[in-house]
Amino acid sequence: MALTLSIIALAGAVLLIRLGWGGRRYLAIAGWAVAALAVGWLTWADGAWGMATGLTAGAIFALVAVAYAGAVSPQRPVRRAVANPAVRLPGRHQGILRRLLVFLAVVPVSFLAAQWLAFAINAAMKGDAALNANSVSTMLMVQPVAWALLMVWQMVLDGPRKMLVPPVVVAGVASLIWVLA
Repeated sequence: MALTLSIIALAGAVLLIRLGWGGRRYLAIAGWAVAALAVGWLTWADGAWGMATGLTAGAIFALVAVAYAGAVSPQRPVRRAVANPAVRLPGRHQGILRRLLVFLAVVPVSFLAAQWLAFAINAAMKGDAALNANSVSTMLMVQPVAWALLMVWQMVLDGPRKMLVPPVVVAGVASLIWVLA
């Protein structure tokens, strides 16, 4: 019974939040408060299962509200194409070479730096012992996360030379970790 009432409260909370989109801020605040209370109640009553159920139900209700708003909103008129696009295709060999260098710096070089960091963390976790499941699974999780963060860091920098700094820093830190392990 508590689960049913909490799920109904979550549906009402999403409705209040949706009504608050129009500028009635007090409705949105009330909706978030009801949602927090409903998820809190579910967590208190059923622990992690209750929290997962409440968050999933809230996400489903929110998805339905957004889909409905998207379906009934009027279509915007199509704008004309801009005469000067922000991104131009390279017309000279220097432009193609620069893009190739950016790709090489961001994809394989940062991959190798992230892999080196993952190996170093693995070595630090296991020490002189044989491989164990914790160190291997940590290594398998660190590599893609480190790679993604490295690529984001690199893509906000200007030019291929500056894009080489983050993987070199990460590889240096990884080497230090490995030496200290």
